[in-house]
Amino acid sequence: MLRFCLCLVPGRSSRGEVGGEIRKLFNSLPNVGGISGVTYKAYIENGMVVKTYVPFYDEKPTKNAFYRKPLPEYVNYYGWIARSGFMGAKAPPGDVFLSALLDGVNMGLLRDAVKDCPLAHLYKRSRKGLWNEKILAYCAKKKGRDTYKALGPRAPSVWHLVHADSLTRRSGFWHEFWIHYDRVANYWRLKKLGAQVSPYAYLAACLVSLRRGPLPRLLATLYGWLVRL
Repeated sequence: MLRFCLCLVPGRSSRGEVGGEIRKLFNSLPNVGGISGVTYKAYIENGMVVKTYVPFYDEKPTKNAFYRKPLPEYVNYYGWIARSGFMGAKAPPGDVFLSALLDGVNMGLLRDAVKDCPLAHLYKRSRKGLWNEKILAYCAKKKGRDTYKALGPRAPSVWHLVHADSLTRRSGFWHEFWIHYDRVANYWRLKKLGAQVSPYAYLAACLVSLRRGPLPRLLATLYGWLVRL
């Protein structure tokens, strides 16, 4: 049985249509535990929803740095969780490919693959819930299930409204502090789940990440090192 986390799509007839697209992929892909589709930007103009085909997320390949190297489970993936607990990606070979970088507003998961994932414990201090979908993907992988990303004509597509005041896209000191705390804490979440994370890669990733927004990120890093989870 599939448990879906889906966004209602302006202009589509029903939520079931999106679910149907994901079901087709679940039935056609091997060893599948989760699938994420493509999310586009939408705007409100004069009280109307205006849809675009501009990707909502800026998903670019990451630099080939040692702290971006994938966990052993993800060596054949095109979007992965790195040994540092941060994320990594490379250019995909086609429209459907292995990826742990699920999109929370457009994904489907097998219930049995994630039902025991201890998100509440792992995110007990979180204020933003950043990367929780990636943790769900890792829980599915621990149960031997792969996760996929779909693009192009086969992809389940949704439109996400663009606005400044959202959980993960606000601005200001405390927003940046709590977003970065989630990045720093991810190493400890994965370690709790038994992942073969690397303390050296983690330290390097934390230091490199301080180049932007140094004060809130520095304090969030120290806080994350102190409390972990």
